[in-house]
Amino acid sequence: MDTDPNRRFMIALERARADWAAADPDLSAALAGCARTPEGVLVPFFGAPHLVTHPAGEVVRRQDDTEKAAHPSVSIVLMHYLTRADGALPADHWVAFRELPDALFYAQAFAGHAEGELAARFGEDLSGFRAASASLGGAPLDLADAAYRFEALPRLPLAVLLWGGDDEFPAQARILFDANAGRQLPTEDLSGIGEWLAHRLTRHTSSPLTEKT
Repeated sequence: MDTDPNRRFMIALERARADWAAADPDLSAALAGCARTPEGVLVPFFGAPHLVTHPAGEVVRRQDDTEKAAHPSVSIVLMHYLTRADGALPADHWVAFRELPDALFYAQAFAGHAEGELAARFGEDLSGFRAASASLGGAPLDLADAAYRFEALPRLPLAVLLWGGDDEFPAQARILFDANAGRQLPTEDLSGIGEWLAHRLTRHTSSPLTEKT
């Protein structure tokens, strides 16, 4: 059994590239709701355009007429999305992370890392949560004390809900997924996207969206 996380990570990247190289980019783009270009497929990730080349599987973020190599974790997610998305539109029905397929293995860590991080950071700072969410393209929802919807990928919305703490109850945060999320990405990738979003929100600055490093 390979216990080196970096090696496993690189193996996952190479497998994603191999699957993407074998895929039909025209069909994949159509099923994922993305634009086909001569170089590959243009995939918006939280609103930031990323070009996934075909067949090489190189991923770059395009911003202000410049290109920057995407973080490998983002590259894996985008290629998984292009090879997995089956054309299903969002169900417009939210589910908790633990309700996703095979999510119980990841549920405790997800609650502690992603949701716990959000509650700790914003439980007494709802205005800060609203500002951070708006800066990352979130759209307000009429849920909880404050809530926002984010378009992670063209057919994959997420919602972040926050309840402020008081003397009787601790602050709580929940990250919800569209009920069809499992048709777009494996649950492990969905966990990663939720943690990525929590990381970006809790480390909010006024600068444009950048990737976790």
